[in-house]
Amino acid sequence: MTMIPIHILAETPEAITNVVEGFGLHAGYFVAHLIAFIIVVALLRVFAFKPIQNILEERKRRIAEGERMRADSEQKLAEARQTGEILIEEAREEGRLHMERTRKTAEKVLAEKTEEAEEAARGILEKSREAAELDARREREALKSEFARMLALATERVTGRILTEEDHRRINEEAISHL
Repeated sequence: MTMIPIHILAETPEAITNVVEGFGLHAGYFVAHLIAFIIVVALLRVFAFKPIQNILEERKRRIAEGERMRADSEQKLAEARQTGEILIEEAREEGRLHMERTRKTAEKVLAEKTEEAEEAARGILEKSREAAELDARREREALKSEFARMLALATERVTGRILTEEDHRRINEEAISHL
């Protein structure tokens, strides 16, 4: 095939037809294929690409929401743990202070009574020991009860549900048995 200068092609329509047929292009088939291609692209865009894109966007939104919920849950769990630790530390401190007061009271009673006669001192000492033991037992029971109540409260916060009386009773028994 010979090269035809471009300015000659623009001047003769037969030359253009010869070039197009030289490449094996037929105008009718080309237009039909072009229209079919445009229709297929339009159908794919409307019925395939947009729904897939919408599904992907929805999935991306749900993943982001799930991540946000996970972060919120982790924050709430950390807060609940911190609150539980604070309550436990307060209970420990209160118990320690009470035991210290009880010990000081017992020492004071013991110091006062040792000055009395030996017979009277033994009786008073026995009574003060019984009172201290009873007071300590009461305080231990009260502390166990308070600890069980705080444990139930912490459990309610961690689990996110309100505990029934049966749940409270079971948690209290387990906590007291471990103390």
